[in-house]
Amino acid sequence: MCKFKICIETNAGNSKFVSLNASIQHIVPRTKIYFVVILVLAAVAIYAKLFSAQFISWDDGDVLLNNKDVHQFSLKAFFTSYYVGNYAPVSMIGFAVDWLLFRGNAMGHHAMSLLFHVMNTLLVYHLINIILKDNWKAVVCALIFCFHPLQVETVAWVSAKNNLTYSFFFLLGLIYYTKYITARISKFYIFTLLFFALSVLSKPSAICFPLVMVLFDYLMKRQTSLKSLILNKVPFFIVALILGLATIYTRTEDKFINQNHAFAIHERVGYAGFALLQYIYKFLVPVNLSVIYPYPQNKMQSIILGYGVLLFLIFVLYRLFKKSKLVFFALGFFIANLILVLQFLPFGEVLTADRYMYLPIIGLSIVLVSVFPPNAKALKIIAVSLTLIFGSLTFIRAGVWKNSISLYSDILKKYPHSFVALNSLGAEYMLNKNYDLGLRYFNAAIAENTEYYKGYYNRGLLYAQTNRMTNALEDFNMAIKLKQYPKAYVARANVYYTLKDYPKAIQDAEFVLNNEPQNLRALYVIANCYDDLNQLSEALTFYNKLIYFSSDTPLYLLRRAIVYGKMRNFDACLNDLNEAIRLDPEFAEPYYWKGVAKVNLKQNPCPDFHTAMRLGFEAAGQAQATYCK
Repeated sequence: MCKFKICIETNAGNSKFVSLNASIQHIVPRTKIYFVVILVLAAVAIYAKLFSAQFISWDDGDVLLNNKDVHQFSLKAFFTSYYVGNYAPVSMIGFAVDWLLFRGNAMGHHAMSLLFHVMNTLLVYHLINIILKDNWKAVVCALIFCFHPLQVETVAWVSAKNNLTYSFFFLLGLIYYTKYITARISKFYIFTLLFFALSVLSKPSAICFPLVMVLFDYLMKRQTSLKSLILNKVPFFIVALILGLATIYTRTEDKFINQNHAFAIHERVGYAGFALLQYIYKFLVPVNLSVIYPYPQNKMQSIILGYGVLLFLIFVLYRLFKKSKLVFFALGFFIANLILVLQFLPFGEVLTADRYMYLPIIGLSIVLVSVFPPNAKALKIIAVSLTLIFGSLTFIRAGVWKNSISLYSDILKKYPHSFVALNSLGAEYMLNKNYDLGLRYFNAAIAENTEYYKGYYNRGLLYAQTNRMTNALEDFNMAIKLKQYPKAYVARANVYYTLKDYPKAIQDAEFVLNNEPQNLRALYVIANCYDDLNQLSEALTFYNKLIYFSSDTPLYLLRRAIVYGKMRNFDACLNDLNEAIRLDPEFAEPYYWKGVAKVNLKQNPCPDFHTAMRLGFEAAGQAQATYCK
C-alpha cells in the first residue's frame, strides 16, 4: 500500500494513482541526502578556523576592502574595468553582493566562500556520477575535492572567490554538456554556452573549457560527424580567444606579465613539465604546502627533469588513448585545466600555486579512483579514511590563514630565502607601525634579491613614514631605476613635496599622469604643490579632477574648499565643507575651516570651532579663544 498517492487526471478523464513511496526519496535518494548533510557538517568543522580569520593584504584590499566600485555596486564599472589584472565582471558582482551583506566582516566573506566550495563539491559529485556511473566512487572524488589540503588556499583567501565562482559555472556548463551529448536537445547546448560565458566572465581561467568539451566528446563516444563536432565548438573558441587576448592586455597593463621570469621558450617548456610533476606530487603528498613556491634554484636539473616528465606523460597518454579512455580523459582534464598557468606566458612570482589545482584536482581524483575495485564496502572505508586524513591536514592548514603575518611567516618557515615573503612581511609590520621589524625584513628581502624593485619601494615608504627623507629618496630612485614603477614616482613626488621641492614633485606627478590620467595620488600631490605655490587656478583644476574621479573622499573636498576660501569664494567653500562633513561627520578639520569661512562672512563660527575642538583639532582652540569670547 502506498504511503502517499497523487491523483492525475488523464485526457480521457480517467484517474490513475501514482505511488510516490515517500516521493522525496524517489527524487533524491536517502543516501544522497545523508551525503549532503554529512558533507556540510564536515566542511564547517574542518574549515572552522576560517570563521575567525582576517583579510589578507594580498589583493583583498584592491578587490574588496578599498574598491569603491564594489562598495557602490557599480555594474557599469564591473563591465568596463578590470581589477588586479583580471576582467571578471561576474565575480565582481559576487564580491559586491558579499559586501552588501557583510561589509567589512571577514567571517561573512569566509562563510560565503565555504558555501560556494560546498556547492562546487556537490556539482563535482554529480558530474563524476555521470562519468563513472558509480555512486561511491563519485563520493570519494567529491570528498577529495572538498577536503584536500591543496584546496585551502582557494577557500581561505577571500580574493580567490573568483576561483570558486568560475568553477561553479564551469562545472554547471560541463554537466549540461553531458546532457547535450546524451540527449541531443538544443536547449542543453544553449545552457552549456551560457554557463561557459558566465564562467569566463568570472575568471579568464575558464577559457580552457572548449578543450575539456573535446575530452568529453572522446570519453562519452559522441556519435556525430567531425564537421558537427568542430562547428559546435566554434562559439566557445571565439569567446575563449577574445577573453584570452583581453587577459593578456589587462595583465600587461597591471604589470602581472613578469619579465623577471621571461625565460627562453625551451626553458619554459621544461619548467612546465617540472610544474606538472610538482602538482602531482603535492596531490599525492600534501605536506609542507605554501602560498609561494619559488622557482627552483637548480635551474638546469629542473628543466631536464621537466622534459623527462613531459615525454613520459606523452608516452602514457599515447598508450592510454585506446586502452583506457577514462584514465586518458582524467589526465587530459588535469592538464587542460592547468595549461594556462604553466608559465608559458610568465606572470607572478611563482612557478606553481595551490589555487591553480582547484579544478585540475578532479582529474587526478578520477585517476586515483579508477584503480579502486568496484566494491561499495571498500569504497566506504576509503571515503572515511580520506576524509579523516585530508580533513585533519586541511584543518591544520586553515589555521595558517589566520592573518597576513601568520601566512607570510609560514612561507618563510618553508622558504626562508623567499624575497617576496620577506617583503610582504615587512610591509605588514610597517602597516602595524612596527618600523624596526619592518625595516629588518625589507633589508633581508633586498639582500636576497638586489633587483627586487618592490623591496626598495616599500623600504622607501618606511623611511618616508619615519621622516628619513634622504634614505627614502635613495630607495625610490633605485626602484625607478630598476622598473618604471608608477607608485615609486608618486611616492618620490610626495617626498619632494614634503621637502618643498615643488618643481621635482610636479615633474614626477606629471610623469605618472601622462600614463595614468586618473591616478588619484598623483593628482593629489600636484594639486597640493600648486596650492602651496599659491597658483590657485592650477590647484583648483587638479582638485576638480580629483573630485570628478572620487567624489566621495572628504579630504579632497576639504582641500578644494581651502582653495575656494583663498579665492574668496566662500559659498563654494562652504558647499565643499558641508559635503565633506556629510560624508564623514567625525572629520574634525572641515568644521574648523567652516568656522574660518563664517568669520569671513561675518557669521557665527563658534559652534563649528567648538565641534572641531571636541573632535581633536587643536588649532581650533586658538580660533575659539579669539572669536568666541
